[in-house]
Amino acid sequence: ARPKKRILNITYLLSTLKTYLTMKHLRFLLLLVMPAMLLTACSDEDENNDQGTTMPPTQNDGNENETAVQCYVINQGNKADNISGSLDFISASGEYRSGVFKGTNGVSLGDGPQRGIAYGTKVYIPMNGSNCVWVIDKTSCRALKQIETKSPEAVCAAEGYVFVSNNDGHVSRIDTAALNIDRHIAVGPNPMGMAATGGKVYVAISDGYNYANNYANGKRLAVVGAKDGLHETDIACGLNPTQVAADTEGNLFVLCMGNYADVPSTVQKISADTRELSTVAPASLMALRGTTLYLINGQTDWTTGSFSMTATTYNTLTAQPLQTALFSESENPAYPTAIDIHPATGYIFICSDPSAMGYSQPGYVYRYDATGKLQTRHNAGVHPFGVVFI
Repeated sequence: ARPKKRILNITYLLSTLKTYLTMKHLRFLLLLVMPAMLLTACSDEDENNDQGTTMPPTQNDGNENETAVQCYVINQGNKADNISGSLDFISASGEYRSGVFKGTNGVSLGDGPQRGIAYGTKVYIPMNGSNCVWVIDKTSCRALKQIETKSPEAVCAAEGYVFVSNNDGHVSRIDTAALNIDRHIAVGPNPMGMAATGGKVYVAISDGYNYANNYANGKRLAVVGAKDGLHETDIACGLNPTQVAADTEGNLFVLCMGNYADVPSTVQKISADTRELSTVAPASLMALRGTTLYLINGQTDWTTGSFSMTATTYNTLTAQPLQTALFSESENPAYPTAIDIHPATGYIFICSDPSAMGYSQPGYVYRYDATGKLQTRHNAGVHPFGVVFI
């Protein structure tokens, strides 16, 4: 039989089919769990990679170098194998500290952490499996509040608010001063990633549970006013949108995962002026810095477990390639799960599993300079899934 080729995100399906038979979109099947608990239910008894053996981070770590970068690393763990999520820290001097959330707060991070953001003096981490958003002090890692939401998928910030896309079809708006939800906004089935630009929040509507009907009620971005919290309109995009990013000119870029069969995963551009939709390139992961778009397109042969990838940068204004081979083949990440670009330095951080089948094993965080040259590789927790620069 011909080996099956699938995009990078099929990993999550494989890791979840151990216990779950229903389909969301494949990228997040790992996180379909029993409704999880709030603070008292973040059990310390679970087998997990959040051992809490280190001290909390400090803000400047004694490093005055203006190019120094420090960040939190979000590890998703694996619910099917009873491995909870965890939070690590990379200091400005390059020291890697594991389990800083548990070490600081005495409780496990919980189930299914998604990509977080730093906004003001706080970090916001949506916890899909634990039905909440953690708010932590970005300097000390001290938990400030646990805000209950319904299966949160993503967060973004604008106009003094943090917006949370929830899998129940709503976006919740958090007042960052009061640390409470002041509005729930109906946007459509299974909202995913978000981006804010020009006073608007753009929410990917995936209709991710509706695979049988080819995600018929998705294929759009919901547009929400940041100040008034109203769902204003929708903008058409490709099939099964998940991640959204905005460049400095207000152009939107949407990672559309397709249907995992005859419609491939691609990145599409929605122009800031005309809202014209165009396809940039095939991709399974993306990140954006200024007017430079970073795309990783991965292919896995599930018969042999072999993996290959290309990493390309594009000019967002022209959609033309800048670098067609961002990393040398010998320095490629093992099996990338997320890419993040430090806004000031252009340093590239890639989270990675150890292999295509290594979704229950500790992974890595690769750091490259702005030209794509590998600088360091850190040992991370199970299934690292993004970094938050602070």
